[in-house]
Amino acid sequence: MPAIRIETFPESALSGGVTTHDGLPDRGITIASSGPAVLMDIHRPGVNLAIWHRPLPASLRGGALRALMTAAPFTVVAVGTPQELPDRLAEELPVPVPFDLMLDLADLAAGFLVLDGGTRVRIRLEALVHDGCKKWHADAVGLRMLCTYQGPGTQWLPMDGGAPAARALDGPVPARSIGQMPTGAIAVLKGERYRDNEGNGCIHRSPPAGPGARARLLLCIDQTEWNLEE
Repeated sequence: MPAIRIETFPESALSGGVTTHDGLPDRGITIASSGPAVLMDIHRPGVNLAIWHRPLPASLRGGALRALMTAAPFTVVAVGTPQELPDRLAEELPVPVPFDLMLDLADLAAGFLVLDGGTRVRIRLEALVHDGCKKWHADAVGLRMLCTYQGPGTQWLPMDGGAPAARALDGPVPARSIGQMPTGAIAVLKGERYRDNEGNGCIHRSPPAGPGARARLLLCIDQTEWNLEE
């Protein structure tokens, strides 16, 4: 199992051609930056994970999400345009939520459509008090966007092989080989059904929930034709 390899570039480097380094593998690449433009690089050949290291918006820190987390566990799903999603989610959520959270969800859905080229998305917002999908896996989707608003972020492995490699993992994985997305960060994962990407879907899992673990508030955005778990 290789140690974590994350390529972090300034925005000026990301806006032009492909940036390469000696010894960089041509598959299973993770690319990260402090700016949102990095998410467009998910379409580069070999890249299966792009991470925008976005701090959690100030309006969603502190106790802003306390009422929502108190209502855990729950899962709500909505399909529609970014403009339709806030109202559709609000109808299903167990408690009223901050307007700033709804605004952020709509903005991220709009950003996903820029990457995906569609007009509607499937959005899932859930508060988890257990492991969720704790097994290593790669999704049978084209692209998927994840953001953890509360609690520990999704874990990933810097390796290729996609779903078959994930299924073959047996026993514990060395901690130094596991990446973890920061709370508030935006990640776009390339799945097994992205064009010419079979066998290179991003391998990831929900972080294991030990005794006393905090609840997680997770956002997942997919293309509308897929209906899969994290």
